[in-house]
Amino acid sequence: MTGPDGTERWRCFVAVPVPHDLRATLSEFVESLRRHPGADGWRWTDPDAWHLTLAFLGATEVKRVPELATGLAEVVIGINAFSVATGGVGAFPGAQRARVLWYGIDDPDGRLRDVASRASIAVGLPVAQTFQPHLTLARSRAERGTDARSVLAAAEPPRGNLPITELVLYRSHLSRGPARYEALSRYALGAAVPA
Repeated sequence: MTGPDGTERWRCFVAVPVPHDLRATLSEFVESLRRHPGADGWRWTDPDAWHLTLAFLGATEVKRVPELATGLAEVVIGINAFSVATGGVGAFPGAQRARVLWYGIDDPDGRLRDVASRASIAVGLPVAQTFQPHLTLARSRAERGTDARSVLAAAEPPRGNLPITELVLYRSHLSRGPARYEALSRYALGAAVPA
């Protein structure tokens, strides 16, 4: 995309990728939700696109990407890899007029929030006042939201773990179909340079 001043811009975000084993287990669960009678009001996200967003930059000047890479490389220094528990489902902003169905990620000690805050600062964003880690499973087809109560009541989500071993700077490619995400650079936690 091109900005109003003619500069090229990419839609970028920082996220943690979802490993294959959790993706496979969660995919089976989502398939069971998609068979529910109330599931037709949803656009289900592609399992290959699942990720835990830590910082969303939106339209970003391409010339800023090297600067972002340097900042993110510094974020991971001194932070050891860790794991967080996953489970539960919910809806934003609420079940009656939901716009998003999500799968929950626990952060009881705030370590994930800390990494998200550091990533936000590194890319020049303010630290979010609220941080509710989740994976987006579906988005409402209706502009005003969809009643998700029956789908959520029928849900028996799996429990699992999400290893937090790396941060990824992604570029989002939007088209008529689902968005496609391109990893621009990866940063292993505890490393001094990008992996």
